[in-house]
Amino acid sequence: MRLTADAKARNARVLDGSEAMRAMNGTPESQEMMKKVEQVLEWIDEADAVVIGGASGISTANGFDYYNHHTPFFNKYFADFGKIYHEPSCWQLLYHHYNSDEERWAYMARNGCVMLDLPAGQTYLDLHALVGDKDYYVITTNQDAQFAKVFDPERIFTIQGDAHWMQCSRRCHDKIYRSEETLHKLNASIVHGKIPTEMVPRCPVCGEVMEPWVKSFIFHYSSYWDEQADKYKAYLKEHINQKVLFFALGVGNMTPEFIKHPFINMTYNWPNARLVLLNIGEPDPMKEIADKTVAMNADILETLKTMAEMKTGTTRRGTRSNEQVYRNCEEN
Repeated sequence: MRLTADAKARNARVLDGSEAMRAMNGTPESQEMMKKVEQVLEWIDEADAVVIGGASGISTANGFDYYNHHTPFFNKYFADFGKIYHEPSCWQLLYHHYNSDEERWAYMARNGCVMLDLPAGQTYLDLHALVGDKDYYVITTNQDAQFAKVFDPERIFTIQGDAHWMQCSRRCHDKIYRSEETLHKLNASIVHGKIPTEMVPRCPVCGEVMEPWVKSFIFHYSSYWDEQADKYKAYLKEHINQKVLFFALGVGNMTPEFIKHPFINMTYNWPNARLVLLNIGEPDPMKEIADKTVAMNADILETLKTMAEMKTGTTRRGTRSNEQVYRNCEEN
């Protein structure tokens, strides 16, 4: 029997003998996970289009942890703010009741600069290695600008805004503004958790204080947001009858309505759609689409690393061992 090019590529992955594969040939649970990894790689090969849905878990997997208390990430970049304002995490600092705009914008500037200046996390690099050669689109609830460091910004829908932009807090007009230069100037001016009064960014139209363009009760659904949404909808419509792989990474219970629920709905309704769900604690798939879904309760960093190695035929050191990753499946 003659093998197709795709079949030969898949066999080459299996016969590569990579360290990642050898490490996973242990428990029945890890062998089952290995089957899922191979299934996902096959689906990626076969897909006409890949729609990526990225939520906070894909960034947290790199150690970019904005939620948990007193993490190494928090202690490295925000320990001074934590000490001044008696807060244990970036999340608490974001919603802290500051006494002045000078205090609040000092934290916003630091937070924005960290997001913009961090290098691309390994999860994003490995994800791009997996799907970068495919016809893809990204929808993300993340505001940390990580996707844009690796993927084509013209193919990203930042549905909850992102750190690259600012808006008028009164939403007095439609325009949003690039924030990088302003944020770096503000960050350089911080003294004891404050910026000078004259440096508080203000709207060029009405003079009100500016606001980061990230989801909040005053988030501005601007024409820029509408353009992003229209491009994403057009992409979906264009591929509705093709082999589409929906790939959701790190989507938890905070905002599943933006990524996970629509992906499940489209997988159910589209004849040739398939769905991959990857996250720590990911439950089994819905029975109605179980034959079209791979649900992976596993560490995102290590799983993407393994898949990227299998696709490229390389082995990379420096992350946690695969046996350590797949032990998560046995413990959860």
